[in-house]
Amino acid sequence: MREFQRKRHRRSFLYSRVVLLVLFIVLALLLKAVWGAYGREQEGTANLERAQDELAALHARAAALEEKLSRLKTTEGIEAEIREQFQVAKPGEKMVVVVPDKNPAESVSEPRQSFVSRLFDFFR
Repeated sequence: MREFQRKRHRRSFLYSRVVLLVLFIVLALLLKAVWGAYGREQEGTANLERAQDELAALHARAAALEEKLSRLKTTEGIEAEIREQFQVAKPGEKMVVVVPDKNPAESVSEPRQSFVSRLFDFFR
């Protein structure tokens, strides 16, 4: 009988409001910790994707610079680069410089007329 009463006392203690409140608070703290870990995981994933994009861009830039460097190792490449940057010509060549017009020709177009105004113009 005493064993039954001890079990009953334990059960009533475990199901008391105080214990349930403490368990609920512990559960809430655990959920908050899990939510924080989930947020950090999402942020880490975003940072990883951003870093991978930057790495791919840097690899592409390195490849472009290697290509430009290999082109500059030839005499034709050096000549093309000098012509591009300084706009020079070889002796005997002529150079043409095209200057854009300051006042571009304005296109004169008739404003679109509504159906009613076209109808009135038809009867005039």
